[in-house]
Amino acid sequence: MPSAAELKEQQTPETPVLLFECYLANGSIERWSTHQITFQGVDYKARVLEHSNFDMKIEEEGVSKVTLLLANADSYFSQLERSIGLKGARLDARLLFWDLGAGAEASTPVVLFRGLANTPEETTESVMRISFVNRLSPQRILLPSIRIQKRCPWRFPCTEAERAVAPSGMEDGKYSPFFRCGYSPDQVDGVGNLDLAGTPFTSCDFTRNDCEERGMFSVDSNGRHTRRFGGIEFVPASILVRGAGEQGSRMSDPLENEARYNDFVPMVYGTAWYQPPVVFARNDGNLTRLEILLGMGEIEQVIKVVVNDIEIPLGVDGAMMTATGWYNVVSLGSRTGGFNLNFTNTTGEPLG
Repeated sequence: MPSAAELKEQQTPETPVLLFECYLANGSIERWSTHQITFQGVDYKARVLEHSNFDMKIEEEGVSKVTLLLANADSYFSQLERSIGLKGARLDARLLFWDLGAGAEASTPVVLFRGLANTPEETTESVMRISFVNRLSPQRILLPSIRIQKRCPWRFPCTEAERAVAPSGMEDGKYSPFFRCGYSPDQVDGVGNLDLAGTPFTSCDFTRNDCEERGMFSVDSNGRHTRRFGGIEFVPASILVRGAGEQGSRMSDPLENEARYNDFVPMVYGTAWYQPPVVFARNDGNLTRLEILLGMGEIEQVIKVVVNDIEIPLGVDGAMMTATGWYNVVSLGSRTGGFNLNFTNTTGEPLG
């Protein structure tokens, strides 16, 4: 049988087909292709709608990055991402020529790429876009690693061994994949709620409701503070307001957010000026209330706030009670690293 290199030189070669084998974290193997075929007794699903034409660098490096657009109309890949997770999965990509009429290979396969998966870049009702970097690439970590999304990005401890790691992270400390969630009600120093049968939960769908049920959203059943939810899904209802000088009332809808789902959560080091994403804004005719996502990780303090080239004073109870001001910086969770910036009215009470 001729090789792919020999067959591609022909004037009318057979159909070129790309075969992708993705090895997930739980040991299962996903097989995708640009065509629905059965090769060496294994079925490859026609899930690949587009690919990045294998971005080439210098010849010694070969293919540096591959981006795939996968068919997701049935939410197949959304379920994989939710239940197992695609980040870190190994991908092998091969090329061969296929005789569609005979349903058999026309050449021997050649390996084009071997890489590691990043976090999915885009997930819609019909497609999922995900990129893979070469295993030999010096940059294998996608930074920032967390995106603005409704679902919690932290990994849930499903087994007793994982829950044992969650309270302290053990040898990995705060860098343990289970530390940020921290669900561990059956551990000595753990937090969280048990289910109705008195046993720990073994799964989570990463929504606010599940987080509250497991006691990790604010406080658990024993009154221990948790606040581990890492999603951003608060959308306030419209309210009836009356602005200064207005005779009647009107509805005030939330303003269009500057932050977009799937944007990266900022990462800031040292002391810096930067423009954080606004995750919630609403105007009541007198004041505009904002919530701002400052960034990932530990932030010591906010020094100054400037909006539209105007410095906003700090609102302090009993002092500087101006008509506008930034009131407080509150952590979204002891381990999430996300922060809120709340603007206040003249009473000094937090708004938003």
